[in-house]
Amino acid sequence: MTDPGGDIDVDRLVAELRERVARRRAAGAYGDDLTGIDLELPADDAPVVFRPELAYSTKRGLGRPLTLVKRTILRLLVHVFDDLARQTSVAVQRLDGEQRELRRWATAALAAESEARGRAERDLQALMGRIEGLERLEAGVRLARLERAERTPRPAAGAPAAPAGPAAAPAPGGSEIPMDYPAFKARFGGSPEQIRARQASYLDALEGRTRVVDLGCGHGELLTLLGEHGVPAYGVETEPEFVARLGELGLEVVEADGLTHLESLEAGAVDGVVASHVVEHLPPAVMIRLIELAHDRLAEGGVLVMETPNPESLVAGSVNFHRDPTHLSPVHPDTLAFLCDMAGFSRVEVRRLSPAPPEVLLPTGGVEGPVAERLDAVVGRLNDLLYGFQDYAVLAWR
Repeated sequence: MTDPGGDIDVDRLVAELRERVARRRAAGAYGDDLTGIDLELPADDAPVVFRPELAYSTKRGLGRPLTLVKRTILRLLVHVFDDLARQTSVAVQRLDGEQRELRRWATAALAAESEARGRAERDLQALMGRIEGLERLEAGVRLARLERAERTPRPAAGAPAAPAGPAAAPAPGGSEIPMDYPAFKARFGGSPEQIRARQASYLDALEGRTRVVDLGCGHGELLTLLGEHGVPAYGVETEPEFVARLGELGLEVVEADGLTHLESLEAGAVDGVVASHVVEHLPPAVMIRLIELAHDRLAEGGVLVMETPNPESLVAGSVNFHRDPTHLSPVHPDTLAFLCDMAGFSRVEVRRLSPAPPEVLLPTGGVEGPVAERLDAVVGRLNDLLYGFQDYAVLAWR
């Protein structure tokens, strides 16, 4: 651009303007559709002013005289144009103020929305806590019990009471304790997914069997799993609540004591016997009798599977074990394997199950230096002793 008193290179001015726009667009000031354009005046920008000295003329030979005349006329009108410039400045400042106000409003709206979302998340967490509380009440178990009780025919008024028969023999291990045992197992017995994953670990020994009996089948997780793999199986259970629920699910179940049921079977009647979390409920003599009966009733090549809490883990054997008041005493895997040997099983295998989740273990790797490796080894052994595998299963083949 030339001196104000001379000619102006219009092409160069346009090129400079285009270059400036391109720089600001590249910097992200605004997009092709002017989105995000910043209407604020830079701090060093002057307000709108009237500048008569910029008047000029480019006519050959008359440029300078005409420029002088134009500037003289404009100076005579300076008050008018100054007022116009002031009004323009006020308009620009008002626009800038409105933009600032709009930004403040948008910031406040975003803050309010963020606070509302935070309250919604807190309310949702509180609701989830209440739902978990309801789940701990085992409402589903109690509701199913009420529904079954409602469907049970009541004796007519005045009808003579049925004669009392012989008292049912209590299940070994003390499950005659007057407590809501189905609700207790629903709360502390592990989720169906956890039970299913644990029992799937000895599915390889049960696949291909022709008749499997699950003693103390509980909620029927193993029966369902075996059914999915085409293994004929039925359950034996002393708890009437479990028996009723399994019958509603279409699973074959016998309401009886496991020991009594084995005694009623003929030799070779089954080729698979499972007792999952049963032996810890039994006195030693009853447990030994159960193993001997299983050996006698299994067909040649049949397998006995007994799963129980693992006392090799101090947490499982000394803390979690005693949560259930029907537990009598933990059984060491060496002991259970020895009893199977003594009963005449030809091959016995111990499988340790349910490793403790990593988040409960003592941390390793927090120390550097020459003792780090030895310290990690000590912590590892301590983790095995305190936590280790929470359950184990003994598999014995006839």
